[in-house]
Amino acid sequence: MFAQRWKVVRGVRRGQWRSRLITLSQVSVGIVALLGLATMLTLNPLFLLAFAASQGLLLIGVFLFAVVAVFSQRTLVLEEFGPGEVIVREGDPGRDVYIIKAGTVDVLKQRPDGSQEVVKQLGAGDHFGEMALLRSAKRNATIRTATPVEVFSMSPGNFFALYTYFPGLRGQIDKIMQDRLKELPLKK
Repeated sequence: MFAQRWKVVRGVRRGQWRSRLITLSQVSVGIVALLGLATMLTLNPLFLLAFAASQGLLLIGVFLFAVVAVFSQRTLVLEEFGPGEVIVREGDPGRDVYIIKAGTVDVLKQRPDGSQEVVKQLGAGDHFGEMALLRSAKRNATIRTATPVEVFSMSPGNFFALYTYFPGLRGQIDKIMQDRLKELPLKK
């Protein structure tokens, strides 16, 4: 029970709750809109009653959207990990980009026999996670903390905004991606 609760807290900490709240907000507002449309088209008093009763959903939808908008204004979110924790796992879909504030992480690649090999260590100022986002691919390596680590996580929307509007940053990230692709052994 406790492990499952920790997993939920961790998912909320990683930003997945935003997309769930946006979906819930859209569904709430959509229900009210469909009932309003059905009321206008059919002039049925039962639809009018349902439409009037559903107005609370409209307020809930707007409130949830406002909550997500307020919390999404933060471009970087500080996260802390203890030694030996996996931040991203090879093969998982890419969600966030991470910038290491303090500590070191190991970059691990899976060998054909199933074991993992440390191919690189990253430290303060280094970043990871951008390749999966930019290539619309799965994570190509596992990142595990070697020491206690503090990282700034950045959502895909914020990362793409920076990547799109700052050509200098885009050029630097593209160069780092090319270097990393050369370093990582290809799966056979």
